[in-house]
Amino acid sequence: MVNFAQASAAAPELASSVMRLLPREFQDAFVHSPNVFMFFMSMGLAAVLITVFWVMFGMMRASRTARIALRAQALRRNKDHRALILIGEIEGGGFGLRQEMKEAIEDNFGMFAFEQDVQVDLFPIKLKTLHPRSHAEPRRRIAVEASDALERSAADVIVWGKRNMLGKLDLRVAMVPAYGRQHEVQDFQLGWKVGRPDEAAQRALAFALARKARPVLHRPQDYKPERLQPIVEALDKMVAAKPEEISENLYLDILSDFASGALSLGERGGHIKYLSKALDARQRYLDKVDRSTDPGAWGAAQQEIGRALTSLGEREGARDKLEEGASRLRLAMDALRSTDHLQQAESALKALQRAEQTLQQRRRVGLRWPS
Repeated sequence: MVNFAQASAAAPELASSVMRLLPREFQDAFVHSPNVFMFFMSMGLAAVLITVFWVMFGMMRASRTARIALRAQALRRNKDHRALILIGEIEGGGFGLRQEMKEAIEDNFGMFAFEQDVQVDLFPIKLKTLHPRSHAEPRRRIAVEASDALERSAADVIVWGKRNMLGKLDLRVAMVPAYGRQHEVQDFQLGWKVGRPDEAAQRALAFALARKARPVLHRPQDYKPERLQPIVEALDKMVAAKPEEISENLYLDILSDFASGALSLGERGGHIKYLSKALDARQRYLDKVDRSTDPGAWGAAQQEIGRALTSLGEREGARDKLEEGASRLRLAMDALRSTDHLQQAESALKALQRAEQTLQQRRRVGLRWPS
């Protein structure tokens, strides 16, 4: 134990020894103005400590930058055909959490990307997790920093975020923007129990990243129905379950992709149940979209509802569905004309022409509609 009495007795002798080490001018200044001397000495000591702190901070930052650069070079050098996903640091979550995320992505990524393998790396980068409604400029700077890490490592997607006291993950996802596009960051939340994460949360995480790295259901007509069907069925289970662990915006992405995939299967000769499910899912999605704030998404949803109604009307011989489908398609075209969704507008026009042609043929030959 420390003997405070002996320490107190030795303090004056120690101070005297330190003073004798100082130059003669410092000793004279201390004798004549001890308060002024101690004030300037305190300032000098504080300046030294601050300098040491910033030097150490700079060295640590340089070391982190070097680690990021070396890891990025190694990933770029070993890049192959697989999608490459980076997991940045998760504030409030340690290595175990990031490892669980890595395993969840590896196990479930192929479910939404034609069974393709994926490469996942625990990348040593720390990015801020700003609130989605924070100022646009700080969010843009973080998106640029994330995009820079992706470009240097030749990766497809990066995910980072933080974990709150309740165990919920507040995640951010970014990818390199297309030419002429602005840098963007998507946010979503997952309920994640470290050590025993729910299967729904694991699949939702893999879906969110596969949707960015290997988008399939943005253009479902480009793929054969037999390849598309397993993805649609996997999404169907997630839509039906609607797990509480998934935030509303991520669930809407799942709902949207399922609707597009099911509609594509139904239009190309699949079971009529896909058309009905696509219609129901897209209507639920439309209920959450405001035309004034997102006319593109609203118009695209109306376009798919119109296509589903048109296909159902053709299959069932239902004039009311064909007429409603044509009406929805006209609404979609009006909304999409003011946006850059040219492909969606073209699909709406083709479907509208088909619906009107079917109605005209029925009237021309005088066929009676089923009652």
